[in-house]
Amino acid sequence: MSLKKKRIKESLATKQEIGALEKWGIVRKRIKGFYYIQSQDGKFVECKIKGNLFKDDLFKNQVAVGDRVIFNKSPNDSVGLIQRIEPRKSFLSRSRVGKTVEQVIASNIDHLLIVCAAKDPAFRPNLVFRMLVAARVGNIHPVLVITKSDLVQQQQIDEILEPFRKLELDWIISSLFDPPEKDEKFLNLILNNVTVLSGQSGVGKSSMLNKFFPDLHLKTGNVNMRTTRGLHTTTFAEMHELNKGSFVIDTPGIREFGLWNVTQKNLNEYFPIIEDYQHGCKHRDCIHFTEPGCVVQADLESGEIHPTVYQGYLAILESLQRK
Repeated sequence: MSLKKKRIKESLATKQEIGALEKWGIVRKRIKGFYYIQSQDGKFVECKIKGNLFKDDLFKNQVAVGDRVIFNKSPNDSVGLIQRIEPRKSFLSRSRVGKTVEQVIASNIDHLLIVCAAKDPAFRPNLVFRMLVAARVGNIHPVLVITKSDLVQQQQIDEILEPFRKLELDWIISSLFDPPEKDEKFLNLILNNVTVLSGQSGVGKSSMLNKFFPDLHLKTGNVNMRTTRGLHTTTFAEMHELNKGSFVIDTPGIREFGLWNVTQKNLNEYFPIIEDYQHGCKHRDCIHFTEPGCVVQADLESGEIHPTVYQGYLAILESLQRK
């Protein structure tokens, strides 16, 4: 055999060997640049990102929990390399704090549970509106979850929900002291789906999961009595398998939620109920603030749009204006 043919044969063998090492898996956890992937054979593999995977990105933090990825790992390597990310069907992302870049929190999600407490910490409707917009941007079905319902009267629960009643939004009212049969809606929602829980620290995300799935042993914390803010107990997003086909992603508590890829011009395409009423506006580029002939403002005056909803819209609009 000639030297040239020998080299070609060796090259083909090397390529076949590399191809055999390629596997796909789901990113279950990320900690400081290391990704923990469950491969198709069920085993967990620690990986890093291939050096040039995000060479054109401003910020190399784009592999998210829930991503389906292709990776390589030879028998002699202790750490594998993520080669590429498969296309996402949905995603939850935000503008990274202090940077004008996208932070993808989780991907390939069916439901976003926006978890808020009825009390301690106080309910923040504007944070809910921001997350509703992010859900629409990322093609996720949002559900509002009100925890700690045992701390307030039913009238206060009704007042919290009032602005959301016309938004075609599902909601769940929960308490750690509720009997299991009262939480059937919550269980039916997360079974056979991929669900992400997001909300402020201290609202009870981890406690809720521990109640139904005690084997998770998630760390929980209390609210700081001086600041009335929750204490961070979940420090990174992690996907937990509840049973075959059912996964839940627990995320760190949030205090701010900057929207990514949302502008003043397209906010009305994603903001709940505003998009339903805007088509009759006199001006096609109406942003529903001070323009004459604005149907949204007319519906606000007639009571079709709740003032809290409109104020939430304006708060986001103003924050986008400052960018």
